Amino acid sequence: QVVKNAQLLAQELKNGGLTIVGGKTECHLIVVDLRPLALSGNIVAEALEEACIVLNRNSVPNDPAPPFYPSGIRLGTPGVTTRGMKEKEIRLIGKWILSVMDHVKEEKLPEDKEKRGAFMKNFRNRIRKDKFLKRIASEVKALCKKFPMP
Repeated sequence: QVVKNAQLLAQELKNGGLTIVGGKTECHLIVVDLRPLALSGNIVAEALEEACIVLNRNSVPNDPAPPFYPSGIRLGTPGVTTRGMKEKEIRLIGKWILSVMDHVKEEKLPEDKEKRGAFMKNFRNRIRKDKFLKRIASEVKALCKKFPMP
């Protein structure tokens, strides 16, 4: 079920316009290349975490960005599968991920390396108050209450 959920989530993200490294997944992990959308892994990961969806920023093949500010994200399905989530919930999680990414698509990491830290600090402060992300977070929490940890 873990792999089935990962494959479905990868397909949902791909259908939403994201680039999956390798085109698909054959295991529990999905790596998304954000370069075609000109998004930063840091920005996406921080925004999704504020929305209570936790994943990692991750370098992608031939990533021109430094490892601390990579061009991708990595996510997996063992946690949600352990809770008992299946296809219906995976589609909803994919929708949330895509909507959060769309919400932050105008946020651009500065080219100037010296300005990146200040930008990320300001970004974190702004998203803590973001009503859209708070709404998604409350929906995520409500779903998780229906699927408690075993």
